[in-house]
Amino acid sequence: MAQIAAYDDVKATRTQRDIPNGHAWRTEFLCPPKTVSGEPHAFLAEGTPHRVIGTHFHIVDQYQVIVSGGGVLGKHPLVTHAVHFSRAYTPYGPLVADDKGLGFLTLRSTRDPGAQHLPKAKETLLGVPDRKPWQVTEAPNFSGNGDVILNPFAAIKDDAGLAAYSVKLKPGARASAPDPATTAGQYLIITIGSIVYEGKDHKAITIVFVKPNEKSFDLLAGPQGMEALVLNFPRTSESANVMGKTARSSPGARVWQCQLCSFSYDETKGMPEEGVAPGTRWEDVPESWSCPDCAAAKSDFVMEVVA
Repeated sequence: MAQIAAYDDVKATRTQRDIPNGHAWRTEFLCPPKTVSGEPHAFLAEGTPHRVIGTHFHIVDQYQVIVSGGGVLGKHPLVTHAVHFSRAYTPYGPLVADDKGLGFLTLRSTRDPGAQHLPKAKETLLGVPDRKPWQVTEAPNFSGNGDVILNPFAAIKDDAGLAAYSVKLKPGARASAPDPATTAGQYLIITIGSIVYEGKDHKAITIVFVKPNEKSFDLLAGPQGMEALVLNFPRTSESANVMGKTARSSPGARVWQCQLCSFSYDETKGMPEEGVAPGTRWEDVPESWSCPDCAAAKSDFVMEVVA
């Protein structure tokens, strides 16, 4: 049976702790006992303006969804309802809140023992065999016509079941969520409006988790309509290949890859958004430059050969 939790039902679990220059809050939506494995864990993390969460990684796949405020993840701007997916053992960050602070959901299909922070955990990270780091951040698209709108995310997908969708329903509209059978679990996040479930109107933010052996979740929009995200976990990180990945550059070009998170710098493309023109050789990239995804230094990059 699907698990469902609305913020109104769990807000009493909100706890506060002091951090440098402010406070952080955590609200548990789905929280299995630490002794129970294989169950989903979902919580809301909030922080005061300019909070900084240093670069780190987790040992399980996870989604994060921005629900309030803004900031940057690495060097990538964050907008409301943007979705970040990171595979297990993929470092990301730092996560820096803006003047309004930052609130985001963390969603896992199974419990994680805790963040592993860099540089302290660097040797541990590099010692993981067959690690396939990968991450992506993408904003949803709710545009379209009709009572029910379903738009797949363009970049959040692989050949092992990873997928994400934005869903928009007019008031009272019904639909079935995508089938979870080929996934390692599916989250539905009601971001705006409400969903009616078992006769009760669950207002945003509401979280639903559906296991792979359960039927597609029935969506019924509340009186204000509904916007939601559907987030599928891949069956396994180890065998997954990113779908639709295009060649980075012409044959023989030099590409430099971050050993920590797998971000690639392609000399033919450069990084114009950071003032590095196309065609800039690696040797000419400023030594102060750092990885846009995990803040690794130039020294953490190695050259790869593009056949």
